[in-house]
Amino acid sequence: MDDRLRPLIDDYKATVARAVAALEATGIPRPSSTIEWVGYDVPGRGELAGGGEYFIHGFGCAVRLPDKSVDFDFGDDGQIDGFDWSRLSSFAGSKLAKRYGIRDEIELRALIDDAHATGELVHSGYILSYTRDSLSPGADEKDCGEPDDAREKDCGEPDDARESPS
Repeated sequence: MDDRLRPLIDDYKATVARAVAALEATGIPRPSSTIEWVGYDVPGRGELAGGGEYFIHGFGCAVRLPDKSVDFDFGDDGQIDGFDWSRLSSFAGSKLAKRYGIRDEIELRALIDDAHATGELVHSGYILSYTRDSLSPGADEKDCGEPDDAREKDCGEPDDARESPS
């Protein structure tokens, strides 16, 4: 993986972990699945116990901690280490070039595509990508190829064979 991409991913994942810990400290438990997350009966937005705010959306949450902000989605099994290029870009903000040495979103997307091509990143088949080292053995069986595949979850199955989150 490109030496500029890995620190960005690591910083993003560390901040997501802090955000999830802040949600838990506020009384919002970490879900075991996306289905569980969308079924939680908690306020859609609110204040965090240690300072900051959260806003729940779809399969994820935007969290403003006292020192950083991060937006993330939970993975199918409640994972918190998935990401996509837009969330990485938003997280880095103006520091994308200054801190990480990545010129712009175009270069960021190219670096992510390259990491997918080499197998260092694995696409979830939905939106998220994962670093290969964060996956448990056999967890990449749903890899459908290129990122941004049209919300395919179980590659190749007809639409009516897929589980619906509704």
